[in-house]
This record gives sequence, structure tokens and C-alpha cells, in this order.
Amino acid sequence: MEYLDFFSLKTQPFVNICNTELYYESYDHIEALNRLIYLIEEGSMNFGMLTGEIGCGKTMTRQMLKSRLEPSDFEVIDFDNSNIPFYHILADIVSRLGSDKEFENSGDNSLYHLTKEFNELLNHKIKGLDKSLVIILDEAQQLPDDDLIELKNLTNIGGDSEGRLTIILVGQPELRSKVKKLAQIDQRISLRFHLNSLSLTDVKGYVSTRLQKSGHPTGEIFSDDSMDFLANATNGIPREINRVCKLSMDFAYSQNAKIIDKDIVKAVVLDLHRQQGKA
Repeated sequence: MEYLDFFSLKTQPFVNICNTELYYESYDHIEALNRLIYLIEEGSMNFGMLTGEIGCGKTMTRQMLKSRLEPSDFEVIDFDNSNIPFYHILADIVSRLGSDKEFENSGDNSLYHLTKEFNELLNHKIKGLDKSLVIILDEAQQLPDDDLIELKNLTNIGGDSEGRLTIILVGQPELRSKVKKLAQIDQRISLRFHLNSLSLTDVKGYVSTRLQKSGHPTGEIFSDDSMDFLANATNGIPREINRVCKLSMDFAYSQNAKIIDKDIVKAVVLDLHRQQGKA
């Protein structure tokens, strides 16, 4: 591809997809990952919570966490979206644990039978194989209060002393205030971490790392003054950095410019603001 050759790249560095090969280890992302791994390996802490603004890297952290957990020791059940009723969440968990039974969401005893099946699977497919179960729910701020309480009840089934079940809630900042209002949930959160935006140093490292991991020999395509402007314009949010960097590279390519300076980045940001009605 001429575009990639022009910038001495093998792959696109700033496409907004969750590619763990492009993972950048900022202080916050390393800390979040290490704390979550500790939570899971410690076993008896049951509940963890990871929060952050939209586009700050929660999904990337989630994917990196999954890649660090040995399948022989951990069964990981991951939900990209929590905007589904608890009954269906539990039915999905039971199905992914290997149940071949069918459950109907009707009648007074339907949740009872589903919960009983979960308990049996936990005993046979998790405890019986000397494994631990990790349930990760993204966009957890969407969960109704009653569903959060039902999730908490699953840790009672698992048995706190056994250390076989860990639930991790991942969500936007409003998840913190939501949990704070539910004392029985708030008291169960043994570990919580908030992902902050990237500092100027990390913005530079993030951009350079993505370029190098995409094939560029040095990672130096953006000038220093463009990095300063980029960090300020994007507030250090990785998703916004990706968008502005991609558009800046597209614009530079159209202008036959191999170094992206502040003027190019500024032109892209101003155009984005105009499109969004901010200018």
C-alpha cells in the first residue's frame, strides 16, 4: 500500500480497534493491570471495579488482563455490554460454563433453578478442576441497582473462603457514584482503580510506541510541537489521540509531508471542531 510505504509502516497505527499488539504501558494502565491481576490471583476479594472516561483505554486493559490469565487456572467470562437483564447475564454465564440445559425466564422458580445450575457448574467445572472463575462486565454503569445486588449474591454462592469467583465491574465514571449509593455493593468492592488521561510524556510515548509497533523504525513522525498541541487538544484520551493522529497522517500524505508538524495537527483539530459545531 503506497500510504504505508510513504510512512515506512507495515500496518495502520491509529485505527480505533482494540489491538493488544499496539498496547502502550502508561503508568496508569500498568497499575490498573497489575492491581486487577492481584485481585484475581489473591482469590478471596470477590469484587473489583475499573473506571475511566470514554476512550481512556478500559477495553484495552480488559483485553490485556484476559491475555495474562492462564486458561488452565482461570475461566474468564467477558461481557462487552452490561445492558441486559441479570437473568440473561446469568443464563449466558451458565451456557458458557457448558450447561446443556434450557431455562425459561418465566415463573417464580426460574431464577432459582438457573442459580442452582450455576452453583453446580461452579462446583464441578471450576472448583472440581482447581480453577477460578472471573466474570468481567463492561459498561457496568448501565446495570440497574437490583442487578448489581444479584451479582453480589453470586459471590455468596461461590463462597468467600473458597476464592473461586471474582467479578470485575468496568465502566464510565458514573459507575463510582452508582456503587457508592449501594452500601452492600460498595462494601464488597475490594479493589477499585480509575484510569486517568495520559500525561504529555505518555502522549509522546503512546504515539511513538504505536508507530514503532506498526513498523516505523524510530516512531518519530510527529514533531515535538505537534505533540504538545495534540496532548492539549485531545486531553490525553487515547481514542481521541488515535482519531487526530490518523487524520493528521492522512492530511500529511495528501500534502507529501513525511513529518507531521503542529500546523498539520492544528488544521485537523480545527476542522474536527468545525464539524462538531465547536468553531
